[in-house]
Amino acid sequence: MGTITVERDLMVPMRDGVCLATDVYRPADEGQRPVLVHRIPYNKSIAHYIGSQMLNPIVGAERGYVVVVQDCRGCYASEGVMTPYRQEAGDGFDTVEWAAEQAWSNGRVGIYGSSYMGITCLQAALAAPPHLEAAVAYLTGTNLYQGWVYSGGALELGFNMGYSQGKLLQAVGRLGLDESTQQRLMREFRESSSDRAALCEYLPLSDAPVLREREVLPDWHDYLEHDCYDDYWRETDVVARAAEITAPILHIAGWYDQFLKGHLDLNLALQDHPVAGLRDAHRFIIGPWDHNSYEGHRLTWAGERNFGGQALSGVMGLGDTILQWFDHWLKDRDTPLMKEPSVRYFMMGDTNEWIKADRWPPPNKPTRFFLHSGGMANSRLGDGILSRDEPGDQPADTYCYDPENPVPTVGGRTFSLAAGESGVQDQSEVEEREDVLVYSSQPLERALQIAGNVRVRLWIASDGPDTDFTGKLVDVEPGGYCAVVADGIMRARFRDSFEQPSFLVPGESTELEIDLWDVAYTFKAGHAIRLEVSSSSFPRFSRNANGLVSPERALPEDLRVAQQTVFHDGQRPSHLVLPVIDSE
Repeated sequence: MGTITVERDLMVPMRDGVCLATDVYRPADEGQRPVLVHRIPYNKSIAHYIGSQMLNPIVGAERGYVVVVQDCRGCYASEGVMTPYRQEAGDGFDTVEWAAEQAWSNGRVGIYGSSYMGITCLQAALAAPPHLEAAVAYLTGTNLYQGWVYSGGALELGFNMGYSQGKLLQAVGRLGLDESTQQRLMREFRESSSDRAALCEYLPLSDAPVLREREVLPDWHDYLEHDCYDDYWRETDVVARAAEITAPILHIAGWYDQFLKGHLDLNLALQDHPVAGLRDAHRFIIGPWDHNSYEGHRLTWAGERNFGGQALSGVMGLGDTILQWFDHWLKDRDTPLMKEPSVRYFMMGDTNEWIKADRWPPPNKPTRFFLHSGGMANSRLGDGILSRDEPGDQPADTYCYDPENPVPTVGGRTFSLAAGESGVQDQSEVEEREDVLVYSSQPLERALQIAGNVRVRLWIASDGPDTDFTGKLVDVEPGGYCAVVADGIMRARFRDSFEQPSFLVPGESTELEIDLWDVAYTFKAGHAIRLEVSSSSFPRFSRNANGLVSPERALPEDLRVAQQTVFHDGQRPSHLVLPVIDSE
């Protein structure tokens, strides 16, 4: 192990004169080396944040890199005021080019990051600085409208409200607010932090304590106002602008991470990149993790499910995997990673194993599982059936969705203190509710393996102009444990387009699709496949008021109970689509 030199708080100027505090970790001996950039809004001086994110800068320096760790604009030791996400392309570009020009640099630069740091990484890659030669992003967002701020047109409420609340701590001291305002905001912060779920219930969302001052948290108010996909989101959309990326990307996702959707979409965009060299160069790894796994809290767990030592090869080994990636692109080395196929994914369920493939998704057969019932599929005690047999004449299922008594979020792909634990959680209690339709298959005679996109096609009606429909794929174990596998939501007004909302005609049947995103999972023999259908998952998602007003601007008096209908007859065959891997 060589000696490492650490330089603290170098003030690096950006193009507008604002200086960002930067620490440099490098081998003590003289010489020019490739540089790795890591930009963070959570304080570069806290070892947890820079040392637990899969790649420790000390390890990078020991492997012969100069590692640059920087506080983002408006954060901790850096100057300026933070404008989340939108500032990162320019600041990332300037930091990469600064790093390339230093005496200890050989001009070859890579960038890496997870979560928000992954956004700083991808926004820099989108800006395409000339000296950026490779990037690694993990458990992060790409199109912030899909899977970060919104999903299926519904606000990711628990995460974004909590995250915006946390950003208050940085904003208060930098805006020149008078002392009484600062004291009030900090008091509201403490009070709201003690009951985050209650904060999510506040209406209108724009007037929630701590968040109501636009001058303090303008981005929160922007989110609420831009509930459609528009130019506000296009500016930072890495997926839509993937053709502008000039550096190869390794990106790493988790099946139970709230931000999985961004990686899935980025993967498809990179697989179709117009430059053949980049199209073939990118790598994609998907493991059995939720958002906490990568921080090293519970290395083999997602919620209540332990995926065993196999999962460790994906978590503990990723620091080395990331360095193998940079060794290839920045040091011209022939590394084991680059000899593998482009995709490595974890098959959850029976085998819990890593599988290598040339593309994601792998070849599969989209297979329809139709909804059946005698009109009483309410709760798991109802008569809902999931079968490959097409339905004939059957009565529809109905339920009432009351936004003042929403279905609670229980596990799945969520990341917020308000929503509780993510990952695999038992759905038995949720399935006792009358406003949850439950459709179950017979116990499987043999294992069923799926890998790819899961979606639900529903024929629905509602007595209002807008509402939500949720879908949840569940693995029912012989002992009765009901494990969530995948989940999703569709806000009805966005069923045809996220850019142009289209309201329902009350009482008229229409078709919509709920994207449950992708998964690789094996349902064991003796287990049953289950689909839950409802209209809320709170506080992960904002509650739909069931009217014309945007749920993000609804007042308490706007909330109304909706009468929901799900059809499953010969003319309106609602069904679940599973990407079945043919075992024959």
